[in-house]
Amino acid sequence: MMLRLYYMRLKCLFRNKESLFWSALFPIFLSFVFSLVFSNFEKEEQFATINIAIVESQEQSYIIDAAKEAKYGEDTAMFDIQQVNENDAKDLLKKGEITGYIVDGEKPSLYIGGSGIEATILKSFVDNYLQTVKKISIVASTNPEKVQELINGSMKRADYISDTNVSGRAPNFTLIYYYALLALACLYGSNFGITEISDIQADKSAKGARINVAPVHKLKLLICNIFAAITVQVLCVLVAITFMAYVLSIDFGSRVGLVVLTCVLASICGVTFGAMLRSVLKKNEKTVNAISNAAVLILSFLSGLMNPEVKYMVADNIPIFAKINPANLITDSFYYLYYFDSLDRYWFNIVCMVLVTLVFVAITYFATRRRQYASI
Repeated sequence: MMLRLYYMRLKCLFRNKESLFWSALFPIFLSFVFSLVFSNFEKEEQFATINIAIVESQEQSYIIDAAKEAKYGEDTAMFDIQQVNENDAKDLLKKGEITGYIVDGEKPSLYIGGSGIEATILKSFVDNYLQTVKKISIVASTNPEKVQELINGSMKRADYISDTNVSGRAPNFTLIYYYALLALACLYGSNFGITEISDIQADKSAKGARINVAPVHKLKLLICNIFAAITVQVLCVLVAITFMAYVLSIDFGSRVGLVVLTCVLASICGVTFGAMLRSVLKKNEKTVNAISNAAVLILSFLSGLMNPEVKYMVADNIPIFAKINPANLITDSFYYLYYFDSLDRYWFNIVCMVLVTLVFVAITYFATRRRQYASI
């Protein structure tokens, strides 16, 4: 009997085009948009050589030599230098042919035509040169024999921080967007949960009124319906994650079994969240759906869907909320599976997600149990 109820409910849910769209098609579409936006982000950033001019004066310094020696790497020069008079330099800057120009002298002066990364690099170069010159002059007045050593040291770059990648995976900040998108897809299972409660409560819909006079145990029917909703939601999420992995080549790591487990638990959380909202809110189904979708979007926004910095701001300032936000728990679970060798943090997030789900289930149970209808 229960298998038949479960099978029939599956058929009904697969005809619910609106919920299928939000749980499967919308995440697929949004992930495709993300892939277009982020297509060039993973490429190594290359800085272009900056066009500048240097105006020589009678009191020359070593800034021309320093600018000629400045490089981004072994092969890419930092500056393409023109040595002109000051009037020509002003004309070049006005026409936009150079980023800025330096007037040479005992204390070189910098003139730039606007803001931007090239102007910032040029200003940083000049500031660094002036600081180095000041240090050399101080050392020359107190300890002249150390001047050459200081000059040689100023020409070398030293790295004092060593990057260690424990997992062996290259950091990829775009992954947080896809993980937050999957959290959104899982929580959109709330639409299925709303439908299940509407279809079983006599005061929520006409279908619920007919079901309540049928000779079927209400709890048994609710369990079958919820399991059917979870099944459809899990399939929708798996379709979305398969599209991301095999079409968009998004890497979810090698722990496929735990990724699927996360999808299943997250889908259960989403379905029970919708069931809880529908059992508590005394509004029509469309209004509850709108409230649910808005709540899911807000929770996903706070988990980094629109801006990863928001996720870290919430974690730093409201850590308790980060531990009860289902979207954040789902996002972090995928993140820990990908980057961390240890599963301690992953299981902590899974336990938190299960506890949040149990709270949704408890609220739904106490809001729907032994409901009596004097009139409908």
